[in-house]
Amino acid sequence: MSGKKLNIKRVRDAFIWVSLLAGISALLYFSIHRKSNAVVKTLVIKIEGIEGDEKLISEKEVKQILMLAAGKTLTKSNIRTLNLRKLEARLNKDKRIERADLYFDNQDRLNVRISQKKPVIRVIEEAGAGYYLDESGRQVPVTQGNVVRVPIVTGLSEVYDAKFLTSDKPSKLKDIFAIMKYVKNDDFLSSLIEQVHVAQDSIKDIILVPKIGREKIIFGDAQNMAYKFDKLKIFYRDGLPRLGWNRYKTLNLKYGNQVGGTLVNPDIAKISMPVLKDTLQAVLITNNKQESIH
Repeated sequence: MSGKKLNIKRVRDAFIWVSLLAGISALLYFSIHRKSNAVVKTLVIKIEGIEGDEKLISEKEVKQILMLAAGKTLTKSNIRTLNLRKLEARLNKDKRIERADLYFDNQDRLNVRISQKKPVIRVIEEAGAGYYLDESGRQVPVTQGNVVRVPIVTGLSEVYDAKFLTSDKPSKLKDIFAIMKYVKNDDFLSSLIEQVHVAQDSIKDIILVPKIGREKIIFGDAQNMAYKFDKLKIFYRDGLPRLGWNRYKTLNLKYGNQVGGTLVNPDIAKISMPVLKDTLQAVLITNNKQESIH
């Protein structure tokens, strides 16, 4: 009797498992069948903002790209007729997009998630709107109506080369990009600098333009970049509050442990101040004379 009971129990357990599997299979079949015959109810586009909510690409542009790639309007389209990998690939070809992900949810909505490239600078060309450079040095187009606020670069005559970061050729753009990446990663400097200009002379110094004050900062090139910025921050912290924010026409970081300054008005009285930091001194250049501030 015990053997018969055991066999009955095994048969019952097997029947239950078979029933469960059959039920799950039926649910999957009807779910897939329903999904394959369902239509896209709506399009949900989420674009990850830059520095808040700034955008390189709009929702309208994303919809247009998807519609052209699919060859039809996506909403009301049959889900099984849409190739999401193909649509993702088309979006990822756009130079403004870092990554695009598409998926359907259980409400038959097509979700589009866009991660944008993050510009570091915007190069203004003599003819045309110019372009951005993102954090990897890749060129990103500027489109009307979608402007991201980053420091602008003017006076650059160099033509963009996709290999400018790895090339051994001298490159003013390479210097500017390195300088402005440093600025972007420093809270004080990123709040201070709003423009980069290449001097239109034979030396072609890189000049930084601050948001406050009227002095222009002659930076030179990217050599000794960290030390130059340390000098500048010390001067802004310890020098300018005492000497006056509108006292200088230019500040020069090119030479040694000095900060050079050309006065707006060379005839104003000279103000003495303590040495800024160890061997670092501020220098005023007035009428071609160099005077240390002690």
